[in-house]
Formats: sequence, structure tokens, C-alpha cells
Amino acid sequence: MKYYGTKNNKDYGFYLKNFNNAIEISDEYWKELLSQQSEGKIIIPFENQVIAINENEYSFENGNWRKLTPVEAEIKKQEKNNNIRKQEILFELEELDKKRIRAIAEPSLMDNETSWLEYYNRQIKNLRDELEQLNT
Repeated sequence: MKYYGTKNNKDYGFYLKNFNNAIEISDEYWKELLSQQSEGKIIIPFENQVIAINENEYSFENGNWRKLTPVEAEIKKQEKNNNIRKQEILFELEELDKKRIRAIAEPSLMDNETSWLEYYNRQIKNLRDELEQLNT
């Protein structure tokens, strides 16, 4: 047998010895939970059980987990994807700023009509527009 819970009301985990408010689980279920965790799920206490969940299906509110409705889950998933894209855009902007600095020092043209500086400025504008849309 294993026991799941927290001894400090902050850090949850598995224990070999029982303690106050711990949830008892079988060794087989413990292995199943660890397998699901290795696939990207998180392990939580929910309604006096221990379950492995996709993070965007539940919300931690006021010290308790709550199952989200399908609409809430989709909104949470979209927010997570937007935050990931925002970080990607910020990284791309940083890289383009470096290229733009080089383009100022090198006046060569990218093609017959466009300088490298204009080219990078256009890419930066597109990324900033996308970032603005994600922030609204």
C-alpha cells in the first residue's frame, strides 16, 4: 500500500507510511498513476480519491480541485496555447532585433528592392500585430 497526500498542506506526494488525511492506494494503482504522470498528466486528490488528469480539465480554486465544464476546459486550453505562442513571439522578436542591428551596419539588399532592415522590420511588425491580437 501507498499513501497520497500532504504533510504540510503544500507539497503533495506518495508515502510508504500512513498519516493524517492521507489517501490509501494500492501498489498497482500507484504504478498506473506514475505511468500516466510520465505521459504528461498531473496527479491530484479529488473527491477523496487520487486521480491523474490533463491539467486543462480541472482548476485549483480556494484550495480545492474543480472539474471544468467542456467550455471552461476549452477556454483554459486556448489560454495556455496563447501563452505559449506569446513566449515564442517574444523569442522571435529578440532574434529579429539582433538581425536588425546587423542589417543597419550592412547596407546590402535582400533582393533588388528590399533592404535587410526593411525585411526584418516587416517581420517584426507582423509578430507585434499577432502579439497584440493574443493580448486582446
